[in-house]
This record gives sequence, structure tokens and C-alpha cells, in this order.
Amino acid sequence: MSDISGLTKASFLSGAGGATAKGLHDFLDRTAPGYGALSRFFSTWLRLDLTTIVLLISFGGEIPRALTGLQNLGAQIYWWITRFFTASISIGSKDKLNREVLNWLGAHVLTKKGTRILTARTEVIQNEAWYFRKPVQRDDLRHEKRVPVQYLPTFGTTWFVHKGGFFMVRRVPTRNLGSAYVGIPDEYVAAPEGNEPLVVLRLGRAIQPVKAFLDDCRLFADKQREAFITVRATKNEHHQISWDTTILRPIRTLDTVHLDDGTKEELVADIETYLHHKTRRFYTERGIPYRRGYLFHGPPGTGKTSLSLALAGRFNLELYLLHIPSIRDDSDLENLFTALPPKCIVLLEDIDAIGIQRRKKVDSDDSASDDSSGSGSDEDKDGGGRPVGRCRCTLSGLLNVLDGVASQEGRIVLMTSNLAHKLDKALVRPGRIDKMVYMGRISSHSARGMFERMYRPPPQTSTEGGAAALSSGGGPGGDDAELAKNRSRSRSRNRDQNRDRDQEEEGFDALSARFSRQVPDDVFTPAQLQGYLLRHRNSPNAAIDRLQAWIAEEKAAMEEAQRRRRASAERRSRRKKRKAQRKAKGGRRDPSSSSAKREGTREERVNGAGAETARKVPEETAKDKDVAEKHKSAQADVAKTG
Repeated sequence: MSDISGLTKASFLSGAGGATAKGLHDFLDRTAPGYGALSRFFSTWLRLDLTTIVLLISFGGEIPRALTGLQNLGAQIYWWITRFFTASISIGSKDKLNREVLNWLGAHVLTKKGTRILTARTEVIQNEAWYFRKPVQRDDLRHEKRVPVQYLPTFGTTWFVHKGGFFMVRRVPTRNLGSAYVGIPDEYVAAPEGNEPLVVLRLGRAIQPVKAFLDDCRLFADKQREAFITVRATKNEHHQISWDTTILRPIRTLDTVHLDDGTKEELVADIETYLHHKTRRFYTERGIPYRRGYLFHGPPGTGKTSLSLALAGRFNLELYLLHIPSIRDDSDLENLFTALPPKCIVLLEDIDAIGIQRRKKVDSDDSASDDSSGSGSDEDKDGGGRPVGRCRCTLSGLLNVLDGVASQEGRIVLMTSNLAHKLDKALVRPGRIDKMVYMGRISSHSARGMFERMYRPPPQTSTEGGAAALSSGGGPGGDDAELAKNRSRSRSRNRDQNRDRDQEEEGFDALSARFSRQVPDDVFTPAQLQGYLLRHRNSPNAAIDRLQAWIAEEKAAMEEAQRRRRASAERRSRRKKRKAQRKAKGGRRDPSSSSAKREGTREERVNGAGAETARKVPEETAKDKDVAEKHKSAQADVAKTG
């Protein structure tokens, strides 16, 4: 058959027409037994030329090979043009810029261009994409119970024009789809998983327009983030921890944090001074590490975390939330701090409850673990409690990333603590904690501010006067008298509205003053009072009328909780005292207490046995009397019979 194929190719390429067919017929008749009879059968009964059929089959078999060759040639030409006539930049899969480019494409290309090949996801990979895209906002998201569908570019190349340039963004697949899908485009086989790198290309040899496009993507993301605080948390994937999870929180103003006005203004001024561009140069010229640390301490529910979020929104900085018990060791902690941007806020919440150990190695003694579990939340004097869970971070590791030789500069560290007096002195010394802010319970003045923020109606602007004046006779030839009358009527209406608004303000001020007079100073936390107001968010009068009853209930509950804490502390103290006594006696129990306990048990047993015997004696005596009487009666009967 190879000879036939070769002859067929030669005959076809020679273009000899009928002579070629006749030559092929003679060749097959000589080399293939029975071909002549089969050819006569086809020509006589089917009216078909078998030689022509063989030629067509041979030619058809060469078509796929020719198409494959043309496809490969086209791909080579395409990549040759791409290499020499385009400028490109590759972006890694885990880079923040990757998500920002996809977000820009979703907002400016996919929706406007009407792309027909997309990928859809309900498991949101980048939470920020839904908040960024103002051009594709949906009104039903406010009441949506299900996760909305997210549309992003799929595999392959997305073409678009930006600022007069022809751009291409290619999403590169990172997994092998198998031999069953060879020749089928990736976008028709599988969907991206969110961890694919991107390649941004532009027709032309200049690289600067590509850089400008990436800057536009970043500016677009920053603009869409203006109303939100970016909170980044750690994500542990494949035994590698990184800043990957993004949470967007609405910006809250500093007015929502109920703190003494002077303390708040002083804190804001201190951070503003630190972030000023001249401050960094001042620190550098004098060899001072450019870092700043703050400790917010006070009872739970006083707004320490809320103040951190408000400061991040006030200075437009990203907030990096670090949960130290979830960090495996000091190496991961160092990697996380190394990956921080030059300007950001790092929040270490409840630093007193972390349980960082001072020693390098974890004590594996089980008995020590049992003893420490019975001691409650008390810590050693050196602040080196046992690690929580699988945390192997040490205090020295934390101190090293805060102000060690390899620590990053430019970031702001915020720590929150409910028990600042239990923190290690090395952690809160000057240079690591530059300013401590106490956040206590709410005052009556702050309670009034909370009441006004909760119930004061938003300001309204009235445009009825202008509309009335414009709607009646304002054109040429209009009645001037009617126009003057309408203007006078609108001014009178505005005066009435302003007077009513002033009366409402006076009445509301009286309500807020009445409320604040009933709230005692330094008794309740802002969280407690806000929870009460939320229960009456639609009725300020009801909140005032029921305030005294709520205060009495809360005070009783707080006193009961305080009594339970004291009882628990006394039990822990007794356990510690007994433990110290056993340790002083070499681990032996107190013989006097043990013997007294045994004597008491023996006495109880004796008393119990005596009581049981006392109950049984009358019963046995009665039985003996019955038996004796029966015996006497039997003897009397025998005597009579005898």
C-alpha cells in the first residue's frame, strides 16, 4: 500500500489527468490480484470508476495532515509576529495585580463588549470584584440570599482597545486537561480555578503603554475601594501561609467611636505626624527606625477594634489582621511581616490572650499541661504562657519582627488588650509601643452622642420653592404679579419648614439631654448601650422610658457575674494553695486531712450501721414473741390430747 500511496501522490502531483488514472489502473491490475474483476464489476453494475475512487480516498487522507501543517505554520507565524511586534508583561497568579486586571476587564470589556465566552463562578475567588464594579452593579444584591454569579475572562485571549492601543490579555491554563481533549480549545473544556497567571500584550514594541494600562487597572481598583476598608487576613494553603484573603468593610468614621474627644484628636494628630513625608526623612537622617506602635487597652466592648477600623478608613490604609495562634512558627511569622507593604496597619487583636511562650521549645510534660489548665487565665510573671493550639510562635520571634534587624519599616502596629497589666514588659516597652490609649466605659457625654447618632434624622434639602417659582410664568410675557405672588408664597413656605425643623431640633436636643442624664458614668460599655438602643431603634421615646429598668437589670446581671468571677477566683486560689502544699511536701497528701477524712467516713459507716441495727431490733423482737406464743399454744394442744 505504500507503493500505491507513493504512486497516487506522484500521479496526482503530475497532473496527467486520464493518463494518470489509466497508469494507476494498469499498475493495480498487475500488482493487486482480483482488481481487474472488481473494477469491471464497479464499472458495469455501479457505473463507478474504481480507480477514481482510490484517487479520491488517497487525496482525502492527506487533507488532515495538510491542515495540521497549515495550523502549525500559522501558529509559528502568529508567535513570530507576537514576539517581534508586541510588548508584553506577565503577572503571577497570586499577585494582587492579577485580580485588579481581571476586575478591570470585567467592568470595561466583558460587559461593554458583549463577550460571548466567559467563565462563571458562585464561589467568589476575589471578594473585592463585586464591590469594585460600579458599571455592573445589581440592585438585587441587597436582598440576595444566594451567592451572586461572578463573570470573569476564561482561558484564551481577550482582545480590546484601550487609549488607542490594541491590547490582548491571555489567561494561561496551569493544568493538563488530558489527551482526550487534544485539539479542543481550553475554554470549551474547563473553567479557570482562579490561580492562573496572566499575560498582557500590546501591538507595538513600546512597553510603556502596557505599564500605563496596569497603572490604570490599579487606579480603577483604588477608586472603587474608596468607600471600603481593605482588610487582609492570612490564608494557609498547601502548608504555606500568606496574605491572601480579602475582606471589604464599609468605612466608618471616627465619630462612631465613643472615645474622649481630646484623646481621639491627640491620637489622630500623632498618626498624621508619623505618616507625613518629612517624618520619614527625619527618622532616616537621625538613624531612628521608622515604625510606630499603639496599644488600645480596656474592658471588652469598649470599641478597640472599631477604632482600628476607623483609623484605617481615616488614613486610607489597608488593615492586615494577624491571628498569631494560627501561625505555626516564627519563620511563618517573619515571612508574613516581610510581605507587608511599605504603608499599612497591622492589627494584633487580644494580644494578652494569645499565650505566646518566652522559651524557644515547647515543654511537652503532660502533667504541667494539666496543672496549667487548672490555673485559669493566670499567667507567669514572665508573661510566658503556654501556646494555644498548634501555635509555636515565641515571644522573641514576635519581638524580632516588631523591631528586629530584619523588621520592615513604615507600618503601624495596633495591639488590643483587655488586660494590659498581664502583658510582658518587653512587649510594651517604648520603641515597640509608642503610645497607650485607654478605652474605658462610656460616659454620659458619649452616651448623648450615641443617642444622637442613632436617632437624629439626616439633613434634608428642600427644592419646592425653586420649583414653584420656575413652574409659573417665568418665561417672556409672563404675569409679573403672579410670579411675585408665587415667590412670596414659596418664601413663606420655606420659613415655615425651617421653623418646624428648628422646633424638631430643639425637641430632639431635649430628648438626647434627658437620655444622657439617666446614663451613669463609667458603668456600661459602649457595646452594651448600643445593644440596648438597637432594641428600640424605631422609638427614641421608648428607649428613654425603659432605660431605668434596663439599667437595673444590667447592674444585677453584672453583680451576679462579678460574684461568679470571685467564686471562681477563690476556687482557683484554693487549688493553687493545695498544689503548693503538695509540692512542698514532696507530692504527698496531707496525712491529717486524709486521716480526718477517713475517720469521718468510718464514723458515718458506724452511725449508719447503728441506725440500721436500731431499726432491725424491734422487728426481730416482735418475731420472737410470735414464735414463742405459737410454741406455747402447740404444747397446750399436745397436753390436752394426752
